[in-house]
Amino acid sequence: MKLFDDEKDKLMDHEYDGIRELDNHMPTWWLWLFYFSIAFAVGYMLYYQVLGWGPTQHEEYEMAVTAAEAKFGSPEEADPVEDYTWTISEDEADIAAGKELFMSSSQICFTCHGNNGQGMVGPNLTDNLWIHGCQPEDIASSIINGFQEQGMLAYGSGAKISNEEVQQLVSYIASIQGTEPDGAKEPDMSRAQPCGEGPLAQSDL
Repeated sequence: MKLFDDEKDKLMDHEYDGIRELDNHMPTWWLWLFYFSIAFAVGYMLYYQVLGWGPTQHEEYEMAVTAAEAKFGSPEEADPVEDYTWTISEDEADIAAGKELFMSSSQICFTCHGNNGQGMVGPNLTDNLWIHGCQPEDIASSIINGFQEQGMLAYGSGAKISNEEVQQLVSYIASIQGTEPDGAKEPDMSRAQPCGEGPLAQSDL
């Protein structure tokens, strides 16, 4: 191993397999960073574990729940889904509001079902072949509960909306039945069933 003159004084006594080691010290910046990490760890332990000044994970969770309830309301204040009567509205204002929800960045229905309901990752919503039922209450249940195993969160994105807004979304989905948009996704006949006598099958919307 070729040594420079200024390295000879740093050469250590031991040797292994013809390899010699130089006694190089760690860079000063690295040592200060190491000392800082030790000081931070001690301060962190004192703040959270010893003195109890910082909130625990459980306390942080309770704080987050309280903040969410203050912003969105508590579950007890939410509309009771089981007592709601789901119908299909033909009112243009309801349908327009439903379309706005369908296309909104907070519900993101269009990202899986397409801008026109033609189906992409999710199924086509414009034909009369349904996987989970075509009654208004079936569609509302699909929206409210989602299908986690297929990647659909509750309310589309996990962001809860009111029963009235779900009703508007159901009405919009009913309004696009039979529209035959371009690029409509083929149904999975191993799962989908004709709507039969359901209200969407009878609708001329």
